[in-house]
Amino acid sequence: MEYKSKYIYIMLKCLLCQDETCYLSNFCDDCQVIKRITNCYGKLEVKEILEEVCLRNKKQQTYKINGIIKSKNELNEEIKSLKKI
Repeated sequence: MEYKSKYIYIMLKCLLCQDETCYLSNFCDDCQVIKRITNCYGKLEVKEILEEVCLRNKKQQTYKINGIIKSKNELNEEIKSLKKI
């Protein structure tokens, strides 16, 4: 006996990342969040933010890395001081 399904599932790659397989949507879960943010703020605003924050030259990368290291060190010292209490 042959099983015939009345539903056809089409497997597609995510339209944004082209990495994950999507069954019921055009976007994977992560890209769906990005799409919602873009819908809220507008694609030009999101593009400007991504370019300003994510795309950095070497000098900006160094400042960012040093800032992260500094904040981690400050957090570790704060944790050490709390352990003493």
